[in-house]
Amino acid sequence: MKTPLKRSQDQEKKLAVHYGGTVNAGSGNGWMHKNDVRSDRFSFEAKTTEKKSYSLKLDELVKAEKNALISGREMVFAVEIGGRNWMVVSQDTFDTLLDA
Repeated sequence: MKTPLKRSQDQEKKLAVHYGGTVNAGSGNGWMHKNDVRSDRFSFEAKTTEKKSYSLKLDELVKAEKNALISGREMVFAVEIGGRNWMVVSQDTFDTLLDA
């Protein structure tokens, strides 16, 4: 059984590879790149759980969005639950993706 830290690291690596990005080392404790993964267009905040639910909080979304905007990227909040990543984006970002 993987530890929560190992699951989190695996999730971040997979997101980085899939979206052509990089993992931001020390994203939770550094001052440079705050979200976990970044690509040219997106800044990902990644969360993972083995539970059947995840409590999505407004302050987490706002903080992740602010960090993405500071870096000139669009925020994606990725929650790995049930072995799959579920991507949460704002309606503005979703509308932009539809128009692309």
